[in-house]
Amino acid sequence: MSIVPPVHREILVDADPAAAFEVFTAGIGRWWPLASNSVYETESASVGFVDGQILERSADGSSALWGTVTRWEPAVALAFTWHPGKSPERASHVEVTFTAAATQTLVTLEHTGWEVFADPAAARAEYNQGWPLVLDLYREHAGQRGDDVTWVALMHRPGSAAPQDAALTDDPRFAEHVAFLGRMKEAGYLVAAGPLPDKDGEGMTILRLPGSGQLEAATRLATEDDASVVGGLLAVTVRHWLVVLQA
Repeated sequence: MSIVPPVHREILVDADPAAAFEVFTAGIGRWWPLASNSVYETESASVGFVDGQILERSADGSSALWGTVTRWEPAVALAFTWHPGKSPERASHVEVTFTAAATQTLVTLEHTGWEVFADPAAARAEYNQGWPLVLDLYREHAGQRGDDVTWVALMHRPGSAAPQDAALTDDPRFAEHVAFLGRMKEAGYLVAAGPLPDKDGEGMTILRLPGSGQLEAATRLATEDDASVVGGLLAVTVRHWLVVLQA
């Protein structure tokens, strides 16, 4: 057992335990600071819980395993090994619990297992500073109002490098577009996507990004993170969508 004490952090979020758990897991791609706290260190990457693992994916399709889920109790608790950028043999351990506190949820994070690091005390000190910054972002997103989001419609059509004698979906490069949609799903942004049956080769994707005024961020994702658009197989127009009625 490590003699270095665990990092223990508690925060209150403005959500019930079920919603708080959902934002931490299914919504991790919305709030995790990928540009500063990730393997690839770029906002164009994505991260999500996928088949019992925490995976980061870069824009070029590379992936990095952050950890493996060891406990999964929705609205109650979550635990996982933790080794971003390192081998599973060098994993520490993180456990997060969700406890109702009146109209809020007390979220408690405990990070242990420092003996896997070359300098356990230094590793603990680094995470002791890092976790509060990460959890503050999580708290902000967990407490967002349901209407504090940006909706966009991505209107796709054949690009300058599209084949002239074959369907777009038959082109090997179309897999890059599918991969982009997968990253948007993992990030929690994807609402729907599909072809327009009355417009050959055209389609539409609906994204919902947390926070208002995110049109520029959505445009960057659509034009820079989708390799099929960058390579000219598809062209895209990004349109701000004002949603006035939801089910």
